[in-house]
Amino acid sequence: MWCRGQDVGVSVCDDMARVDLDWWNTRLGRRAVPVRIVGRDPDGLPTDHGVGYLRRADLTEDLVGGPDTDTSAGPGSADVGVLYRAAAWLSGHADRDRRRCFPDVATPAPPGHEFDAVTTAVAACRHTPWQVIPDAAVRRRWSGWPHVPGVGPAVVSLYLWAVDQHGSSVTGGARTSAGARSVVGPQLLDQQAVSSLVHLGWVGEPVAARFTWAQYLRYSELLSEWADQGEVAVELVEMWLVRRWRERTAARRSLHARWER
Repeated sequence: MWCRGQDVGVSVCDDMARVDLDWWNTRLGRRAVPVRIVGRDPDGLPTDHGVGYLRRADLTEDLVGGPDTDTSAGPGSADVGVLYRAAAWLSGHADRDRRRCFPDVATPAPPGHEFDAVTTAVAACRHTPWQVIPDAAVRRRWSGWPHVPGVGPAVVSLYLWAVDQHGSSVTGGARTSAGARSVVGPQLLDQQAVSSLVHLGWVGEPVAARFTWAQYLRYSELLSEWADQGEVAVELVEMWLVRRWRERTAARRSLHARWER
């Protein structure tokens, strides 16, 4: 199986996205969002200009005092930084179902309180255990997801994964001892992975953006079950589903190209 041949540190932690830092930071500045995204240049040095690279393991950098952390920016700004880093990583990753759009998390409010709604939402998203996050949220969407202004399920799911990994290594679904099962954690919700699941027999909602919170829980549980069965990290199972879908669509395009000749 592809998953068993991968090193978690390389395949997951070092999973790299190429990000246009000027595009993101210009928009963050225009909207007065107290966040600035910092990546790495080709030599590995921190940069907040031009094109930079973000590793998946770097998404929590704001929470551990990374170079783009501004402790004077106000309560919750570190969490909002992780949220925007997740959005930037998703939009810049070549193998992800990406959309180049800027999530505007500000809401109509008196001056100085435009970001209260998002900071309250992300605080609820750090609730433990994560499965009951909707119960901790001040506001919820119809689907049960916590209401994070301007942000959809894909970005929220990656944010949840990032804060779930904060303070620990990425072990995912790997067994830690003989017969022990992993604790189900939040996983990245990518449309390509969902499409692969549908092809494999998933009978739930086929559109990731329309997943209810209950369906997202079942999705994360299923990936964890498969990871336990294969004794691999659960993140690798999700990546395998995406890889499988991309290979299928690439083969289909190649076949169509031959037909058109």
